[in-house]
Amino acid sequence: MESHPVPPVNALRFSYLALPALFYVLQLPMVSLSQTALASQTTIRVNSSLVLVDVITQDAKTGLPLKDLKKSDFRVFDDGSEMDIRSFDVGARFGARPVALWFVVICNEHDWDEKGSGFIRGQGQLLRPALNHLDKNDTFAVAHWCDNGKQQVDAMPSHDIDEALNKLDGLFHLRPVEPATRKGELALQGMLRSILDISRSTTPQPLPVIVFLYGDHSGMAREEVDDILKDLLETSVIVFGINDGAVPVSSIFLANFHAQPNVARFLAVKTGGQFFSVPPKMFGTALDDILVQVHFRYVLGFQPPQLDGKRHNLTVQLTDAAGTKFPDARLAFRPVYIPIK
Repeated sequence: MESHPVPPVNALRFSYLALPALFYVLQLPMVSLSQTALASQTTIRVNSSLVLVDVITQDAKTGLPLKDLKKSDFRVFDDGSEMDIRSFDVGARFGARPVALWFVVICNEHDWDEKGSGFIRGQGQLLRPALNHLDKNDTFAVAHWCDNGKQQVDAMPSHDIDEALNKLDGLFHLRPVEPATRKGELALQGMLRSILDISRSTTPQPLPVIVFLYGDHSGMAREEVDDILKDLLETSVIVFGINDGAVPVSSIFLANFHAQPNVARFLAVKTGGQFFSVPPKMFGTALDDILVQVHFRYVLGFQPPQLDGKRHNLTVQLTDAAGTKFPDARLAFRPVYIPIK
């Protein structure tokens, strides 16, 4: 697997305690949708009747989520056509479904601590305080893949955070494997599909949130990364990532080349997530940011024009009146969804 560089972009932080906003190094491109909206961030889920659009809001000055928006403040567009919003839930009022948080890592490799997941070895305690902010109905899970072709779910979604963290730490005490390419690519795809299968079989279905703890020195053929992306877009999963910034983002990131570098970041962008590159002392703060984003989201439901199994461009905007009332508002959401029968 290989990687190449890209300049970082700063992103404002949310805070559980309404503290002043901090700045992260956020390594992914942001696309402006309107004067009050940014494309990117959350998710889509399709059930028998509605597409559910998870929308993250942020005050650009404070970095805090907007808590007072109403259904009438939003507009949703499917391939440019405005949709009637038929359902509306607010995460801050516990109206949205719970989160299934997944930590995923690549297993121990020779001399690849920074390029892989070795930077998190012995640092799990830095993430523990943020995990205390999981809601009582949220779950936590761990999975990994290896460049020797193996992949495994190490801790199924549960409320036992300490056991899952112990299993995460145990992965870094296994015998190192030699870095490879093809076997690792297939193992990564298999691991992600295992997570999707578990999410689909859970009743009621949670919002799957995958957090790569991964340097992201990776590459994959575009046909294959597009294929796994299609599986993700047919579900509600959001991909995020945290690393220490040792691996730069490719200068051709998101370009239409045969091989896609920085696969984890690519999946984060395309599913509406973010990738944080921060020093170790900020690992917990980055995870807090992720949890605030998904816990304070709005969920808009609309009837898709047709269940055609094709990619549809999605846009969410504030109404003119809401945009005037919240001039510094930013919206983040998944820019594409796939309605399936």
